[in-house]
Amino acid sequence: MKKSVYVKDITNGTAVDDAFMIKRADLRAKRGEQYIHLTIADKTGVLEAKLYGEEAPTVVRGIQTGRVYRIVGTGKVPQGGSLLLQSESPESLEALLAGPMPLAAGEDVEYIYTPAKIAENAAELQKLVASIQNQNLRIFVACCLDSRFYECPAAIRRHHEYIGGLCEHTLETVKIALAIMDTMPRTKINRDMVIAGCVLHDIGKIFCFDKVGQSYVPNDTYNLIEHITMGIMYIDEYTSLLTDSQILQIRHIIQSHHGIYGDVVPLTA
Repeated sequence: MKKSVYVKDITNGTAVDDAFMIKRADLRAKRGEQYIHLTIADKTGVLEAKLYGEEAPTVVRGIQTGRVYRIVGTGKVPQGGSLLLQSESPESLEALLAGPMPLAAGEDVEYIYTPAKIAENAAELQKLVASIQNQNLRIFVACCLDSRFYECPAAIRRHHEYIGGLCEHTLETVKIALAIMDTMPRTKINRDMVIAGCVLHDIGKIFCFDKVGQSYVPNDTYNLIEHITMGIMYIDEYTSLLTDSQILQIRHIIQSHHGIYGDVVPLTA
């Protein structure tokens, strides 16, 4: 199927019968009627979809997230809601039941949505890491930046939930922290530790997602252990480079970065 309709083209009333990548799929119900709730994507954006039908519970079990499917529906804007794709036609479930569509070489780029400038973000972040004055701390942070870090999403929803999102979110965090530092010139702040802590605060997320098809999906680590614990465990592979004080500070930053909502509340030395 040659793709002709993109997410950016869909408006209220747009008839859609085209290929999209499925990022998420689950079974939901409204007023007793079950439907498949999808998050679909292509290179132009992301859209939610609701596909109704008696076979929804059976069909949803066979959907492979991260793969490209034929999606059939109509653009709708519910009262007080946002644009979505909706269908009550049996054809929409039949299209899903047919399974993922094969892609020719190079076609996958049509279905990967990310606003992140992956290469530029990686280069800028690496430059900030290189600015760390303490040699051992600089080497430690560089060692922790596994190649997965640059493509991994930061979340499955809410923020930076796209390829390259983790690096982009991390870069933004470092830049915000340094900007705040600049507003307090008379306050003694360890710039090296600010950069190191910001860079590594979400490092455990590289273990929480698996690349499946054209997307990243949360794995058992995401659900059972979570990124904070994984981050603490991961950095211990390289802590021989650091002093005991540096190790404690980095661990504390990772463990407390959810603020007052975390198990450990942020403290200053």
